[in-house]
Amino acid sequence: MVMLLGQRLPLHIVLLYPGFIYTAAIAVSQMKLRSWAEPFAVGLAVVLLDIPYDIMGIKLLWWTWHDDDPNIYDRHYWVPWTSYYFHAAFASSFTFIFNHSRRLLCQSTGKFQSSGCIIETICAVITGLFSMPLGVLQFVPIYHYFHDQLNIHTEVCLLLLLATYVMIVWSSDRVPYLNARIGGVSKRSILELIMIVLFHYSLYIYLVITEKPQYIQSTGYHQSIGSCTEKVPVKTPFGQVLSKRKHLCLLNYDEDVFNFKCLDKRPANGAEWYTICGTPYPNHLEYIIVVTAFCVFGLFFYFQAMLRSGHLSPTKAAKVKHHKE
Repeated sequence: MVMLLGQRLPLHIVLLYPGFIYTAAIAVSQMKLRSWAEPFAVGLAVVLLDIPYDIMGIKLLWWTWHDDDPNIYDRHYWVPWTSYYFHAAFASSFTFIFNHSRRLLCQSTGKFQSSGCIIETICAVITGLFSMPLGVLQFVPIYHYFHDQLNIHTEVCLLLLLATYVMIVWSSDRVPYLNARIGGVSKRSILELIMIVLFHYSLYIYLVITEKPQYIQSTGYHQSIGSCTEKVPVKTPFGQVLSKRKHLCLLNYDEDVFNFKCLDKRPANGAEWYTICGTPYPNHLEYIIVVTAFCVFGLFFYFQAMLRSGHLSPTKAAKVKHHKE
């Protein structure tokens, strides 16, 4: 698993994103949010799943990031802030396109009931075609303008995006929405997802406590070793042309999560398949607190969403229905 994640194989696309988005979408569907707010809640929920995964993944050398790419240069525990931005933007876009295409085309009364192979395939194709462009559009007004044009730190851009999501979700959550198409998720399915979420967060708590990254070696397909001066252009939507090194410069790179001290000889120029060495935690207790805190918060959110917001009492349901009418 570690070896494969270090290579340029789309395992994160094949395995990770469907698991994150499906789990988040089912959990959020139980919250009775209005249709325009639900995608943003899914985006927030996916970020909660991703944070411990990203922090531990980069520290344990499951992958590496380009050390001077301007779009991923600003880091949080060596995780690019744009990684969280990406998960929020594209998960919300995927959910928005998927849910609304099914609302328009599917005739089933239940949200999770199939309308047949042909209709569901059409919805899947529409989602595949338009969710990526919609996700890209979310980067333009906040990230690319503030970061690229005004030199605002990426952390600020991400917090502005997440704050916007929170306000949208909260404004919908004040009045529970009785949508007849929401039903269809069995208690058994909810319990299965709770077990998945529990395993997910427990894994990272276990890893951050027990793993010793200074003894890890990752052999795989990495950024090529080469010139410290050769640059490649990075174009922005507003016409700016930024730059990054084409190769990993062994004399001057900014990655505290790996080095080459465990090797007798450093990789040669032009090498793409080579071994990197893990580094110790700068403050192990801090990592434990940070990762565990995010895991506990994530568990709390998913517990509340799946088990404590799925149903309204008959009296309250009648009041809300009357309020809608």
